[in-house]
Amino acid sequence: MLQPPGWDKEEIVKKIAIKYGISSQMLKDAGVRIQYGETEDTIVKRVLSKYQEQIIKDTSEIFDIKAEILNLSPDSDDFREKVNKLSWMHTSSLKSMDMANLSPLVVRRAAIIEILSLAVSRELSCQSTDGRQKNESLIHNIFFPMQRDSSEVHEHDIWLLNEEYHYYDYIASDKALSKIKLVDENLLFESDVDEELEKIFKKNSEDNSGKRPDIAIFNKEGAAIIIEFKAPGVSMDDHIGDLMEYSQLLAAKSKGRIKKFYGYLIGTDVNQNRLMGFTRFPNGDGWFNTQPVTEHTTQARLGELYSEILFYDDIVKRLITD
Repeated sequence: MLQPPGWDKEEIVKKIAIKYGISSQMLKDAGVRIQYGETEDTIVKRVLSKYQEQIIKDTSEIFDIKAEILNLSPDSDDFREKVNKLSWMHTSSLKSMDMANLSPLVVRRAAIIEILSLAVSRELSCQSTDGRQKNESLIHNIFFPMQRDSSEVHEHDIWLLNEEYHYYDYIASDKALSKIKLVDENLLFESDVDEELEKIFKKNSEDNSGKRPDIAIFNKEGAAIIIEFKAPGVSMDDHIGDLMEYSQLLAAKSKGRIKKFYGYLIGTDVNQNRLMGFTRFPNGDGWFNTQPVTEHTTQARLGELYSEILFYDDIVKRLITD
């Protein structure tokens, strides 16, 4: 059979993996052989159909075995043999179901990474080269919707920074810190925490009046993650002190409940000559630093701040590599 012009089997397999999240291993597991001239759509339909058939078959067999077990006596000779068979069938069926469910997740994650990459390079159609504040807010919203918290939003993409942060107890984005309450607990901070934040940043610039962390993440174990996004073109070294000021105030106003702080400055520009005390990561993608959080008057140690300075491009590169 003649191969259609421009048709390439390996290229088709690559496109299916990128567009639909269906890997070559999934093709093999489903027993689908690609035929000359087939399109991406027809191949994907056959793969998903095979998985659906297998899931239905597995579910039916599991149901039958369960029905048999209900009629067995625990002291019968084949009782444990039936139970073992049921457990093995459950295990084998999970693979089919997981594969079918994994495809849209893979595609969604790839889409989010691509959108972040385009936003950083200012290539989204809604962006402009001079809209600095708008570009920062767009990037911010990709990670987590602005002026919302995890009690209002369940769909977000904070995993772009760290998978672990997705499972913290509370995430806030540009929200009043005085209202934060972890599950089954009292208010996390003293009532004047937002007023004190405003005082700190108003001293530096009128533009910072009312400023709060772009994203703040908390857990019951006494840890806080502070994330600051900087618009493309803004030098991050001008804002290194922000992370410490946030940490000092949050430690003091949490009545000692928050002691571990993880701060992130994320942007496109930095003057490396001003990164005193920061160490470059071995792979060259950003810098890190660890400092004690202290109370200025008494020099009492309130906690510890681990800081990272990252480029948007490095985050995208890491996600693509992973």
